[in-house]
Amino acid sequence: MKLNRAELRKIMYDFNSISNRLLQADYNDHAGVVSKFVAFIKATPIIYDYILDCGTCNWNMDEEFQEIRQSYGRLIFSLGDTNEEEVRNVFAILDYVAEKGVIVSHGIATGYTSSNKYQDRVKAFNDRVVMVLIRHIESYLTKVGIDMGIDEKITYSITVSNGQVNIASDNATITATNNVGVDLTQLDTLISNVRAAAVEIAGEDAETLSDSLEVIEEQVKSDKPKKGFIKTAIAGIKTLKGTAEFAAAVAALVQFVQTIL
Repeated sequence: MKLNRAELRKIMYDFNSISNRLLQADYNDHAGVVSKFVAFIKATPIIYDYILDCGTCNWNMDEEFQEIRQSYGRLIFSLGDTNEEEVRNVFAILDYVAEKGVIVSHGIATGYTSSNKYQDRVKAFNDRVVMVLIRHIESYLTKVGIDMGIDEKITYSITVSNGQVNIASDNATITATNNVGVDLTQLDTLISNVRAAAVEIAGEDAETLSDSLEVIEEQVKSDKPKKGFIKTAIAGIKTLKGTAEFAAAVAALVQFVQTIL
């Protein structure tokens, strides 16, 4: 597939958005949001090719779901021993849920929590099954972004084969620093890490995060960065509450940016 870094960033943003919606879905809406999540993946070649490269799930899904449903909470899905197995098996589970309109809170998710509340069951299923796939995809997209460098306009040819991502470009030179000596490649990596870890950031907070990161990126890459803008953007990000991984990614970015303040 042909893709430049700006297009990749949009894909990462859209993936984070649909992932957040799925993780926060009401149990009444969960099956429908799973369908939208699966449809997004199938319509996004850079993600779907990665999943297909992980192999084919050979489970009999009708039997798997029936066995778990009839176990009344004693059984859960065995996702696999390797990253590739987890990717293909979780996606196959979600694809089946989407195709059959499975209500996971009714039997399927019972074994993932001791709670009898439907919403708790859906959350537990999301945390222990859906999140596994989301994390693998986030990691994959982040690594692709790192390999692509920082130029927004260069178009890359991306292929996935046997777990190896191959990125080719006709351009041999990428500027990695600006006039104030900032390592722009590292900056790009740190910002990508924050975006990838922001799976629980949604709504207005997601807009705040996106705007703040854009300000930081624009100003730090500028020959004459406006430190006040950067400080305001950092302050905005620090108010956001996310996972421990998100907090760590933000801390690393802040520490890096502090070198020019």
